[in-house]
Amino acid sequence: MAQAQPMVWGRVIARIAKASAGVAAVVATCFSLLAACVTPANFKALTPETFPLPRFESEENRFISFDGAELGLTVWGEEADPEIVVVGVHGMNDYANAFHMAAPYWAERGVKTYAYDQRGFGRSVGRGDWPEEELMREDLRTAVAVAREAHPDATLAVVGISMGGAVTMTAFGSDRPPEGVDRVVFSGPGLRGWGTIPHLQRIALWTSVRVRPGWVVKPPKFVKIEPSDNVEMLQRTWSDPLMIGPNKIEQVHGVVSLMENAHKATASLNVETPMLLTYGAKDIVIPKNGLKRTAKVLPGHVRTAYYPEGYHMLLRDLQAEVVFEDVLSFLRDADAELPSGVGEVPGRN
Repeated sequence: MAQAQPMVWGRVIARIAKASAGVAAVVATCFSLLAACVTPANFKALTPETFPLPRFESEENRFISFDGAELGLTVWGEEADPEIVVVGVHGMNDYANAFHMAAPYWAERGVKTYAYDQRGFGRSVGRGDWPEEELMREDLRTAVAVAREAHPDATLAVVGISMGGAVTMTAFGSDRPPEGVDRVVFSGPGLRGWGTIPHLQRIALWTSVRVRPGWVVKPPKFVKIEPSDNVEMLQRTWSDPLMIGPNKIEQVHGVVSLMENAHKATASLNVETPMLLTYGAKDIVIPKNGLKRTAKVLPGHVRTAYYPEGYHMLLRDLQAEVVFEDVLSFLRDADAELPSGVGEVPGRN
């Protein structure tokens, strides 16, 4: 999911389990005590005296959200009246730059992309802290509303990458899905929730976030999990100062909970909006067990595409243009055959 060191969740959680072994060993005898400990701390909405009008300030690379929070924004595409508008939602530890390959490609073909930094990431407020989950959904609803107001006649799409895909799933599976959206794309969506994690690791994570709040979890140095075959891109990404490195335990807990909620929201995805879920066969960030678990309950209106040569970062892999074209085709015509001709994801009933 995000797209830096942080993609080693399985190993990170395993390390949590090891580091928390002493606590986990006595969890049965002190469970009632732990239950009374502080719950995971998430930062809340801003409470300014007056709330400014939500808007995109493209020249300042800024998105003013519903509560006045200033979030980072990057815009690709010069057309005032584009045929298609994309609201881009990045993954864990990443920021709007997650679209730096896809958005220019689409821009040359009449697509304007507004990619914002989710709060807690990139250039946005609360960098390094985990926000309340509903704030992330409300930011998405707000970005969609601003984009729709600016482009009332365009085909409006949301493209969520990894964790951004999980945020998008929970928003569109909620009782207040973003309004005015014509297409949704989940790119390698974050589906590694509580139900995919071994029991001991679940206990360790649940315990650690309550007993050791603020703990910065660093993956073992020997762990090497590559989210893409595009080595040059990965080197640039790892060295980008706007990326987030090691995570606080609250962030790990938060993203696992978000991914579990994405799975739960799947069955309630808005049937009126065409959707496409893409996944790479070589994705080891979101293992196949998580994908298959969700694929089994995907509603019939959600199309899927499975790329044999794809990794987690499908929009930045060496074969990314194959995915660009498929997504572009879907944005133009939700019922059209995908140019790649790839099949359905594993586990799809």
